[in-house]
Amino acid sequence: SATIGNSRSAEDLRAKATAAAKEAEAEELAPQEWAKEWRGSFEGDADALKSFMGEVTSRLEGIECRFIVVGDGGILESVQPMPGEARFAELGPKGTCCTIASPTKEFEAHVMLAKVREVALARSERGGGRIYAIRLFGEAGEDAPAKSVMTILLNGLGEGGVSDEAIEKWESLAECLPGA
Repeated sequence: SATIGNSRSAEDLRAKATAAAKEAEAEELAPQEWAKEWRGSFEGDADALKSFMGEVTSRLEGIECRFIVVGDGGILESVQPMPGEARFAELGPKGTCCTIASPTKEFEAHVMLAKVREVALARSERGGGRIYAIRLFGEAGEDAPAKSVMTILLNGLGEGGVSDEAIEKWESLAECLPGA
């Protein structure tokens, strides 16, 4: 899928985000300068990751998102409005499972929080469109980058792209990352 790609190098957090976003909206920045990423490490801090996932669902509630999971033999993508609540279940040695589900349970996404080491909020431009992503990363291999556990994109397909309200709510998540 054209919306899946490698993460950009890590940059400083929220302090410059608002100013950069306003400049980008004014179309003053070239795509390579507009692209930006905020990262936070959640390694060993399940409570902070639970809190972050709760903020994702509450702040983006009702906003159409594309959920992407890349496996060894396939890619699963689903477009759904973000449910307004994350639920958590302790599964013994597997750790905490975060469930993001529609009220009818026609859509459910499960994330094993013990597998998530880092979260990135990344904005980029591809194919003439702007992408706003929440990327959950697992462990890095010896000579390999951290593997994506799940990516959640603001869905901007169709006329008008991503709404200003959705972008503002997505940007507000940067303040929820560790170190913000």
